[in-house]
Amino acid sequence: MKMENRSNFCILPQMRLALAALLAATSAAAAVPEKGEGTITLFGGARALVPGNSQYLTEQGATHRLVQPGGMASFGYQYDDELHFKIEVGFLTDRYRIAGGDLQVRSIPILLALDTALVKGRSFTFYGGGGIGYSLNTGSRAGYVALGLRLQISGPLAAVIEDRYTLASAQVDPQSKERLNVGGNLLSIGLMFHFLEPDDKGKPTHP
Repeated sequence: MKMENRSNFCILPQMRLALAALLAATSAAAAVPEKGEGTITLFGGARALVPGNSQYLTEQGATHRLVQPGGMASFGYQYDDELHFKIEVGFLTDRYRIAGGDLQVRSIPILLALDTALVKGRSFTFYGGGGIGYSLNTGSRAGYVALGLRLQISGPLAAVIEDRYTLASAQVDPQSKERLNVGGNLLSIGLMFHFLEPDDKGKPTHP
């Protein structure tokens, strides 16, 4: 018992030191991203079609998985302490299993978007945002709203968790007059790279 107590007393200070170092690193980090930074974000995840095109499924005797994959690439600029402007390109896919032949729907949304910080800390930003644009392949307008969280990892790298709902519909099956939901809810995770311009914040420039 004495040996165990001694080992516990030795471990506790080490744990306190590790916790203090972690807290110090977190407090030293800045909000993600900072004013004047450019950003590149890659993220993807599970997409749920809600509503789920039930009329089309009944009409065609089709089946469809509720959850489908989706992904986005975002290129942005943090204009000030609040506004983050972005251009986004995505890839969303759906497969409907039909007796006469499956229907594969691929959507490529191109969006002009922005988000704004709702809650900020030294190493995170909780944001809300949205955007509008056009969905290639399906030939439809698209718009979305989103909530997300950015967490600083190290240096120019941050983790991103986002939940967005995209509103878009299109007539994609020539055998049907039904317009299908090609948007839906996308819950995704990814990585953000945020970087400064060479002359920002006293960063040296080279002639």
